[in-house]
Amino acid sequence: MSNRGRGRGKRGVASCSKKLREDELHVEFDDDMIAMGKQKSKFASWLGLTLRARFPYHIPTKEFDRQRWENLWLDAKDYWNIPDDEPREVFLKKAKKNCTNWRSKLYRKYVMKNEEPFDDYKFLDRSKWPLFVASKRKAKFLVC
Repeated sequence: MSNRGRGRGKRGVASCSKKLREDELHVEFDDDMIAMGKQKSKFASWLGLTLRARFPYHIPTKEFDRQRWENLWLDAKDYWNIPDDEPREVFLKKAKKNCTNWRSKLYRKYVMKNEEPFDDYKFLDRSKWPLFVASKRKAKFLVC
């Protein structure tokens, strides 16, 4: 992992490399259905990594079909032993926002600087980078 651009107190790329025990695979939610408790950070990291693995970065968030989002929820519910669907709506809203923020981060940190993210994010599909860059530059041109 590259330290380029990281100063004191800056986080690196999450990896969720520590395997959780079965009894740790549970997350609690507050009255607003926001993750809380001991595992909330692990839950957030799991969500971010899962989104990056399953939702290709070169496709805009709004273009993913409903079933893909539903499968994400069902997998989270199963993996984290979430007993009911009460947090579903807030979870999916956060997941979609996370996807959009991820693409924005790639744009700000790499496309705007004419750089590539592959030293920092080895899992990204290099073959899709030109599509992503072209779509972001086209969108920027249309906004101006």
